[in-house]
Amino acid sequence: MNETYSTTYSHGRTIVIRDAVDDDLSDITRIYNMAVVVGGSTADLTPRNLDQRREWVYSHNPRNQYPVVVIEVDGKVAGFASLSKYHARAGYSDITEFSYYVDKAYARQGLGTMLVDWLVKAATRIGFRIAVCVVFADNVGSTALMHKFGFERYGYLPAACCNGTRLLDVAYWYRNLDTHADDNAADSTDGNRQGE
Repeated sequence: MNETYSTTYSHGRTIVIRDAVDDDLSDITRIYNMAVVVGGSTADLTPRNLDQRREWVYSHNPRNQYPVVVIEVDGKVAGFASLSKYHARAGYSDITEFSYYVDKAYARQGLGTMLVDWLVKAATRIGFRIAVCVVFADNVGSTALMHKFGFERYGYLPAACCNGTRLLDVAYWYRNLDTHADDNAADSTDGNRQGE
């Protein structure tokens, strides 16, 4: 499976979202480990090795239901994202969990927005009913993305994660992907939204 899903031309750059392949594992590992070292976006406390990240990618099976994609800027991998199983029990099979990571060198350039947009559209196309995302409460960028894409916070766990130096609160977000349910919700809330 090696499909290119979108190509965008922005400010003289070519931005591509495509399926992750084995040749991307070193970049996926590098970007993830950057998040581990910087903190604030993963509960892993020590860097992962290539075999561990390969196992993570391969755990997304079948890949047509649980894709892992990379985002390239001018041919360089600048981030990755995935749809993962929310829970192993079959009753939760129509729920998926989002994750996305962007190389810090490309922060604040709209790549996170592009990845979350792709994840929402892919999850809807695949037929998931609900998408969830777990975000550290002080992660301002990801919290803003949750609001931007219509996610609602359904849970908050204070001091849930010890990152080695401090305790971090964790927020749980969800979005109903049933378009009819979204239409009904929009009908009942149009004109009453604030702060968007």
